[in-house]
Amino acid sequence: MRSSLAACPLPSIARVRAGDVVSLRVRTPAGPRDVVGTLVAAGRTHLSVRRRDGTVEQVAVDAVEAGRVVPPGPAERVPVGELMRVMALGWRAPEVAELDGWLLRAGGGFTGRANSALVPPGPVPDLAGRLAAVEGWYDARGLPPKLQVVVGAEPPGLVRWLDEARWAPSPPTHVMTAEAAHVLRGASTTPVDVQLDAEPDAAWLAGYRQDEQPLPPSAVEVLTNHPQVVFASVREGDGCLAIARVAVDGRWAGVFGVEVDPAHRRRGLAQAVTAAAVKWAVERGARRTYLQVVTTNAAAVRLWQRLGYRHHHDYVYFTRRS
Repeated sequence: MRSSLAACPLPSIARVRAGDVVSLRVRTPAGPRDVVGTLVAAGRTHLSVRRRDGTVEQVAVDAVEAGRVVPPGPAERVPVGELMRVMALGWRAPEVAELDGWLLRAGGGFTGRANSALVPPGPVPDLAGRLAAVEGWYDARGLPPKLQVVVGAEPPGLVRWLDEARWAPSPPTHVMTAEAAHVLRGASTTPVDVQLDAEPDAAWLAGYRQDEQPLPPSAVEVLTNHPQVVFASVREGDGCLAIARVAVDGRWAGVFGVEVDPAHRRRGLAQAVTAAAVKWAVERGARRTYLQVVTTNAAAVRLWQRLGYRHHHDYVYFTRRS
């Protein structure tokens, strides 16, 4: 929810939230000056703005003479179909096939993203035939047929067909996007030693999906199946306190697998591994970033919003019942 700035007379800045990029004209004894940066906190009397150099400035609300929220950048405006394809590149299944615009993916059953048919928006002339082909492809690989479908952009008739055929839907997942520069400005400047590696070692893997250990044999193959990928971690002894994976595809950096050991949460470690990995991606040409988070994980959604991520769209998986 956006915080109200009751003392500010300007409609464009009257309701802001952490993560917004703002441009403020601030009254000072020496005359007006501009403050531009990422809003990290908004109260009734003061705003905390992190500037490009990483410093955080406290601005009195009643000293703001003019201000605006900087309009959404390319990361928020990208079409759904285009972003879906970019995301598929960031998490590459070992086996892929095209089926009239649908992307079939198989990865030994490890994660829905690597073992589902990516369904783009747009009508399908022979829906029953298309779904029969999808089922045959996954049946041949011993995998349950699964579709990844964008909520609100489903091919006409698809959801009704799946419902009648008793395919089971998953809870929705948020896709969130941000300009990489906003993420770096929004991250805490508290110094944390973050290790970056080209491959995940045993400690990193032990910190990934801790509730699903041991990982299946196909996990490492899926995680490392990318030409530009980095595995970030905060270490303590032989273990990882926090981890993240980032993959770069052109101007996009995909953030995956951000996890923090339960005993070390609320210390800014998720921000630290994310910022370090995104910085690595920026150095390799990335300018925009995306991530995926289940809609029920409210704490994670709030964290990503503070770092400048905004909701782009939702998707669900439909799985054929056995």
